[in-house]
Amino acid sequence: MSSSDLNGRRLVVCHCDGDCLLHDVRAKARNSSPRRNGGRSIAGEPAGRRSSKRNLTVSRAELLPDGSDETFRQFVHDMLAFAARIQEVRSRLGRVIGLAGQKYTVLIAIAHLQDQDGGVGINEIAAHLHLSGAFVTIETNSLIKSGLVAKRTNPKDRRRVLLMITPKAARLLDRLTVVQAPVNDALFRCLSATNFASLRRTVSQLVETGDEALQLLDEWDANKQTLARRGRT
Repeated sequence: MSSSDLNGRRLVVCHCDGDCLLHDVRAKARNSSPRRNGGRSIAGEPAGRRSSKRNLTVSRAELLPDGSDETFRQFVHDMLAFAARIQEVRSRLGRVIGLAGQKYTVLIAIAHLQDQDGGVGINEIAAHLHLSGAFVTIETNSLIKSGLVAKRTNPKDRRRVLLMITPKAARLLDRLTVVQAPVNDALFRCLSATNFASLRRTVSQLVETGDEALQLLDEWDANKQTLARRGRT
């Protein structure tokens, strides 16, 4: 068994029969676990009875209505289905103006983020899109070659550049709104103003917790590789 700290959370890796299981152990999670309520689950069944059928895929009580993860599983699958659709929408909107989806995303981000002085930095674009600076640099260089983005030296830091869309790109994006606006209206038709404000905050938080989940998987992979190397020695 090995352990490490990640963002203030204690990680414990148990090695059982040559395999690695990663557990996110928190005192709060232990106290709120659906299986720790006087020895009974949230659904009122004795602890351990439900696990004989199928192990739960999440342990937080907030995500386990009636002690079951069925609602959570449906939520995850709905999220995956929506993610696939919004990716396809992005790709097809980009195709309207002759761009791949990622290039279209970077271009429209530059258009919306560039200030009145006519520019936005690579780091600002990367942070806005939750992408690496290296990736944004590659995509913007391609857009520059296509005559859709221009760059100039940042007067506040001559080591950096500011990016702005060209008149050619502005004309393309203006024409795109004829398709873009009704498509986005349809995509988010179910949201009220209140729903939109709440969902926007929640999705922003989910991006951060998604990064945290990936860090946990990185830790799991690292421990598994360590165990494999030990097995070869």
